[in-house]
Amino acid sequence: MFGDKPYSNPQEAEFTLPSLEKALELVGIYFDYSMVTYRFVHRGNVEEWTRQVYQNNIGLSNLPVGNMVARTAIVLMIIAVSTLYVEMRPGGMPGGRGERLESERWYAASKYMSSLESGPPRLETIQARLGQCLYLLSSSRANECWYSFGTTMQIVTALGLHRKGPAKASNNGCSHLELELRRRIFWSVYTLDKYLSIMFGRPRLLHDEDIDQVLPEETNDEDLLEEDPTQRTGSTDSMMIASVLHYRLGRILGDISRQLYSINTHSRDSPIETAIRLTSELEKWKETVPPIFNSVHPTSLIPPLCRQSQVLQLAYSHAMMHVTRSFLLNDFTDLSRRPKVPHPMVSSHVQKCIQAAEDIMTITDGLAHQGVLIQSFWFTHYVCFCAVLVIYIHTIQQHRKSLGGSSSVSVSPVGSPNDRDKLRQLFSLAESCQQHLVEATRKNCPSRRYGIILEELRQEVHRQIGSNGVSTETRAYSSSGNDTLYVLGEGSQNANVKSVLYDTQAADFMMPSTDLGMNTGDDAGLLESLEGSIWWAQLDSWAFSNPPNDPSTFNF
Repeated sequence: MFGDKPYSNPQEAEFTLPSLEKALELVGIYFDYSMVTYRFVHRGNVEEWTRQVYQNNIGLSNLPVGNMVARTAIVLMIIAVSTLYVEMRPGGMPGGRGERLESERWYAASKYMSSLESGPPRLETIQARLGQCLYLLSSSRANECWYSFGTTMQIVTALGLHRKGPAKASNNGCSHLELELRRRIFWSVYTLDKYLSIMFGRPRLLHDEDIDQVLPEETNDEDLLEEDPTQRTGSTDSMMIASVLHYRLGRILGDISRQLYSINTHSRDSPIETAIRLTSELEKWKETVPPIFNSVHPTSLIPPLCRQSQVLQLAYSHAMMHVTRSFLLNDFTDLSRRPKVPHPMVSSHVQKCIQAAEDIMTITDGLAHQGVLIQSFWFTHYVCFCAVLVIYIHTIQQHRKSLGGSSSVSVSPVGSPNDRDKLRQLFSLAESCQQHLVEATRKNCPSRRYGIILEELRQEVHRQIGSNGVSTETRAYSSSGNDTLYVLGEGSQNANVKSVLYDTQAADFMMPSTDLGMNTGDDAGLLESLEGSIWWAQLDSWAFSNPPNDPSTFNF
C-alpha cells in the first residue's frame, strides 16, 4: 500500500445496510455507469443475491455461510464501487480532510467477507476480488490493486479460465450462464492485466501463448439464462458489444507491448516496421466498431451507451498513442533511403499519434465542461495524462527541429502559419486538460503525480520556446482548489523566474525536477537522454511510483 491514498480507518469494517430499494439503485449505477466494459458479473444474479442478503439479514453479527459468503462479498463490493461513484460526482465530495468515505466502509466489509471464504475457489471468489481491484484503482490505491490483482489472476489460472471449454456447456457439466461468465471474467482480467502492466511499466502476468479461451458472446444478461440457443432473442444494442470490442482491443494492446516494449521482442522486423503493422491492426479494429460507438456526440445516446462510447474512443486513441509515440523521440530523417519504410510513412504515423492525443483531450475537455470528469474515472485520468504528455513532448521537438536539432531556442515551430496555429491550439488544449486533471485528482495522492510530472514538462515547453527574448506567462495549477500560481518570464534569455503565489499551499504542488528523474538544467537536457520505447515505459511508471520524498510531506 506504500504511496497509496491512506484509509481513514483501515480496521473499520462494520456497516449498516441501506434500504433494499437504495441497494438495488446502487446495483443499477454499477452496471450503467461504473463498470461499463468490465462486465464480469451477471446483473440478474447480483440483484437476486442482494435480495437474499436482506432476506437473511446478513451482517457482522449474522455472518453468511456457504456460497453466500462470496456472494455477499460481491454485493458489498458493488455497493462500494457505486457509492464511490456517487461520492465523486460534482457536489458529492465529502467536506473535511480525512473524513471517512462511506465507500471505504463497504470495501472493507467486502474484503472482510472474502477473508471468511473457505473451501475451493469459485467463480464468485474471482468476481469479488476483481471488483475489489477495480475499486482500489478508482480510489487511488494503485499499488494495493497491483498486489491484489496478482492473487486474483492466480485464482483465474487455477480454475483454468484461460482455457476454452467444450463447444456445449452441458458437456462440461456447467450451464450456458457459467460458461459465458468464465469467458467474461477471464477477458476482463486479461484486459486489466494489459493496462496495469503499461501503467506500472512492469511485465504482463498473462501471456498469449498460454491462452486459448474464446471471447464471450455479444448477448445481454437475460439471454444467458436460456439454455436453448434457438430461444435466445439476441440484441443489436447488447451491453456486451462494447465489452467484446474492448477485449479485442486489449489483445492488440498486448501485442503492442510485447512486440515494441519487451526486452526481447524476437521480431524479424525493425521496430518501425512492427509499429506500422500494429497500427494497421488497430485501424482494422476501428473499422469493426458499430457507428453507435463512433458517435461524435455520444451524449445524445442513453447514459450507459454514452459512457461505453467514450471508453472505447479513449481506449482506441490510447492504443494508437502507445504504438506510435516512440516516433516522437527518434530521428528518422534517413529512413527515406530504406525502401521498406519511406519517410512520409513515418511522418504520417507521428500525425496519427498527435491526432489520437487531440481526440483524448477533446473528450476530456468536453467531460470537464459538462462537470462529469469524475475522480473515480481512473482510466480517463490515465489516458489524459498520456495525451498531454505527448503534446508537450511534440511541442518541444517541433521547436528543436526548426533549428536542426541544435540546443538553442526557437520561438516559432516549423511548418506553415497554419501548422504553427495548430500547434498553439494543441498546446493550449493540453494546458486546459492538465488543469482539469489537477482539479479531478486534487485529493488523490498517487493520481496527483500526473499533475506534478506534467507541470515539469509544461514549464520546460515554456522555458524553451519563451526564453528567446519573448515574454511569457505560464500557469501552474494549485491542487488545493481553484487558486492559481502564476509564473512570469522576464523576457531575456537568462531571466530569473518570478513566482507570485496566490495561495501558499500551492507551493507544495511544485516538485523539483530532480525528484522526478528529469534533467532540465539546460535546453537540451530533457530530451537528450530519451531512448524511444524504453523512456516511454519508464515515464508511464513514474506516475505510480513513489518520489524519493515521503508522500506525506506534500500535504496530499
